[in-house]
Amino acid sequence: MESGIFGLARGFYFWTRNQKPETTMKKLLAILTIFALVGGATALLMSNKQKQAQQIQEAQRPLPTTVSVSTVGRKSFTEAASYIGRTEYWREVHMNATTQGTIRSLNADLNGSVRENQPIVTVDTELTEIAVGQAEAQLKKAQADLNRYEALHRENNLPTADLESARLQVRTVETQLLTLRKQLRDAVIKAPIGGIVTEKPVERGMFIAPGSPLLTITDVSAVKVVVAVPEAELSRFRPGRSVAVDFDMYPGKTLTGTVYQIRLKGGETGRFPVEIRVANSAGHPLRVGMTASVSLPEAGTASGLAVPRSALVTTSKQPAVYVLKGDRISLRTIEPGASFGTTLLVQNGLQEGETVVVSGTEGLKDGQSVTVGGR
Repeated sequence: MESGIFGLARGFYFWTRNQKPETTMKKLLAILTIFALVGGATALLMSNKQKQAQQIQEAQRPLPTTVSVSTVGRKSFTEAASYIGRTEYWREVHMNATTQGTIRSLNADLNGSVRENQPIVTVDTELTEIAVGQAEAQLKKAQADLNRYEALHRENNLPTADLESARLQVRTVETQLLTLRKQLRDAVIKAPIGGIVTEKPVERGMFIAPGSPLLTITDVSAVKVVVAVPEAELSRFRPGRSVAVDFDMYPGKTLTGTVYQIRLKGGETGRFPVEIRVANSAGHPLRVGMTASVSLPEAGTASGLAVPRSALVTTSKQPAVYVLKGDRISLRTIEPGASFGTTLLVQNGLQEGETVVVSGTEGLKDGQSVTVGGR
């Protein structure tokens, strides 16, 4: 653009040499005015382009996530203590085939219910029946050979080694026949327990062999609530004792559970898993992985670092919270203690004065930048 302006100026110079001074001045002012207008328009266009680019960048920038926070502090409680845990299935069986053949009938659906001893799979036994017939014929021949060999041996007309080989052949065929007959009995496969079919890798018409996976049946007629209890408090959880169990999914509804057992192996911090059996019902169906609170009726005094129960990250496999430092959060595993209402005591993992996220944790990620509501 500069070369164009200089060219115009050079042309204007040669042209003005033959013009009158008054005409030259007027022409010069007109040209300078045009240059000023063109320059101003160019500057305005560039400025608008920069503003549009900034607006596009602002529009593309992700909106910050707003959360609510709470400060970790020490608190004391004097009331009935409760313990946080999660539900597990009561029983689960992985069924494998003990026979071979093509599945002729399959009476089970994924996520469907089955009864104990209900016939589920029927296997085509044609090949097994043929094998049984062959084994019976082989056994008959092997027994006849053994009888002949024994007669020859008594007359000292047969070596002892040949007689032992004949006896071994009879035992081998007998074992094969017993195995085949068992496969015939196993052609109708029954459910070992009642429950829900949670895995079904087979379909009607598939060929199975011994060891092939068939079904997984999960018994959820009851669930186990597993809570970590300090060693000093294990005496409260004697097997057979009834305890109150509350589930986050059913606020205001308290169910009754029974202490089933205290697991033999404890954690490194002196806490032992306690299993509490809670019967399932159609009115309040319980699922595996639900959060539960187990309460004891006797009052007790407890103190320590406390956070709202809403700070627990429900999507984490281990008890954890999001800790805020600056404008970024980090996922930190904690060791929960007793729960008092909406407050949870924390044994390890946090320090007094730290800030934890108590709402808006859904969809958050470790290391994410957030903004705090109300600030």
